[in-house]
Amino acid sequence: MPRQQPTRLREIEAPPPQQGEIIDARFKVIGRKRRFLSLVWRGLVTVFWAALIGFMIPPVWLAFEYARDFFR
Repeated sequence: MPRQQPTRLREIEAPPPQQGEIIDARFKVIGRKRRFLSLVWRGLVTVFWAALIGFMIPPVWLAFEYARDFFR
């Protein structure tokens, strides 16, 4: 998927609202911090599921072959 070009915004001087309150607030960006241990844990879980799927493919394959031979 190609990267999208960033949308460049321009700041303009706008007149303040005539009859409205101006609320001044500080905003803080919050989110999950990526820590080293969480990355290691996610990697271990991914390897576990990949191994589980890999070990389950041969028995399922054999079951399909037995069923195919049974119905022949």
